[in-house]
Amino acid sequence: MNCISYRVYNRKGQYHHCYSNQLEGALTWAIDCAKTVQGSVREVCENGEEKEVFSFKKAASGKSN
Repeated sequence: MNCISYRVYNRKGQYHHCYSNQLEGALTWAIDCAKTVQGSVREVCENGEEKEVFSFKKAASGKSN
């Protein structure tokens, strides 16, 4: 399936923002946005299926001090 957009959800799992994959840099923008709201990014396919491609929680837990 083709990815058509990237949806950003906040840390409570609520929809926050969406970026079209036709825009150059859309995934990077979505990840930056998710970091700001401490949320996640899900790739959305043509059939409406979503797949998580970034999670602030998982990224933060993987950092070393």
